This record gives sequence, C-alpha cells and structure tokens, in this order.
Amino acid sequence: KIFEQENEFLSSEGKDERIGEIIDRMYHGINEYGHCTVNCSVNVQDKLNVIKLSYVDMSDGDQSMPPIGDSDVPIVTGDLQDSPIWDLSLRELYSFLDNQKPIRLLAMKSHIHIDQVRKCVRSLIYYGLGAVISPIQYSNTYYVTEEISKAIYDRKLQEECVQYVAINAHDPPPLWEDLFNLYQTFQTGIQLKKLFVVEKPFRKNINERRLVEFGLVYGLLKRLHKYPIYKNPVGNKPPEMLLPYINRNVLGGQHSFDDICVTLDFKLEKVQHDLEFNREFIVIIQKLGV
Repeated sequence: KIFEQENEFLSSEGKDERIGEIIDRMYHGINEYGHCTVNCSVNVQDKLNVIKLSYVDMSDGDQSMPPIGDSDVPIVTGDLQDSPIWDLSLRELYSFLDNQKPIRLLAMKSHIHIDQVRKCVRSLIYYGLGAVISPIQYSNTYYVTEEISKAIYDRKLQEECVQYVAINAHDPPPLWEDLFNLYQTFQTGIQLKKLFVVEKPFRKNINERRLVEFGLVYGLLKRLHKYPIYKNPVGNKPPEMLLPYINRNVLGGQHSFDDICVTLDFKLEKVQHDLEFNREFIVIIQKLGV
C-alpha cells in the first residue's frame, strides 16, 4: 500500500512489463527454491522496496513432526542471519530465542500469539535450523540411548559436541572421552543434580546445561517424563479442595509436570512435592520424546 502511494507502482502507465517480470520471478523462485527475493523498485539500484517470500510445505511435516506443546523449549541449531525463512513474526521472535524459554513464555514476552510462535518454531525445524526439547531442570532424570554408540565413530558429531559444551573458549577444550564418559553416567533413576554433584563437569570446562541440550537434540539422551493422575475423579473430594491452585483437567495422565507448571505458572519443585507426596494422586513415569 505504501509503495503504491509513494510510487503509483500499480496504477501508473507503462508498468505492465515490470509487474510481469516481478510475478515471473516470484513464480520461478517459489517453485524452484521455495523462496525468492525480488526488487520492486523502479530503479533497480534502490534496495528499499524488496519483496521476500518463502513457502513451507507442512503437509508431510504434520505427520513426521511431533506436536509442539506449551512447555517445549525451542533450541536454535543453525545460523538464522542468512536464512531464507525470515518473516515478520520470526524477526520479532528471534531476540527472545535463548534456548531456555518455553513456547508459552516466548509468546508472552514477544507479544506474539502462541499459535504463531509454534508456526515459527515449526519452520525452524523444517529447515533444519532448530529443534525442541523439554525444559531442563536439575530435578529431571535422563537416560543415555543407544545412539551414543554411533557417536564413537562420528568425528564430526564429536567435534560439534566439544565446541558446543565448552564453558570458556580460551581454556583448553573438553576431551571427547570425558564427554562420552559423562553421557554414560546418565542412568535411569538418577536426578541431574545428584549426577553433576558427583561428576563436577565444570572442572573440565563443560557447561552442564549445554551438555544436556546437545544430548537431547542429537538423541544421545532422553528424559523420563512424569504424569500425575487423580485417583478419585468421580469422588466427592475434587482435587481443587486438596490443592487450590490446580484443577482436575490436568490430572488425567495426559499432562506432564512441565505442562502443568507452564500452564499454571508454578515452579516445578512445588508441583512435584504437592502431587508426589499426596496419597490422592499417583504419578506415572514414561520414556517419551525429549
């Protein structure tokens, strides 16, 4: 609209050939590459009036890509500066992507609708520039997967891991052997806090959080998720009487502790304590996703 008001681009005579050229470049760019950048200025040296379009086909991704929940944390794995996926929403969201904020908090901080935030994250995943993991808490429990055996022969993955988890680039980098041994210590039933208290990875220039991030993104680690269930759903004592801040809609076994904490804006330690030590609730532990 502004371009037309300032330059009469569509209404003035003699522009038919230029418009046809622009449409043709859009058509071929979108169909051949999935994106295009077209200079629409009358003077081709003027780079102020540029159209950038990108097309993302989510028809196949809907089946292969897992749903993104409110508590999922987007992890940026590639360089977005030269990426063709930039749009207005992602440009606004970019400064809030710190590999720590869950989807719901990103929506609140950026003032972008949560569904649009999900679409931006799905685009990152589709282009191989991002992933999603569950929130990392010291009370979480993780276990090493069989993928760790493949990492023994993958030199590129080893180098990426060493670079990713290093605390200080000026200090000697961590040894892959130390990282491999650390991943091997992730056993079912051991909380992250207890594991790191014993192993003290920071002494070897290893960032604890980024070690877990890398393991989750590349499938070296998976997390045990906890799902609370109210044992008396049709009884006379609703869960709200036991815990005023909670409601029975999140106590059917479909919502993890992460989902409940993000939805209700409560700390994980409090929710876990209140539900795990109350006889009216049971907690199911499952190996699902990251």
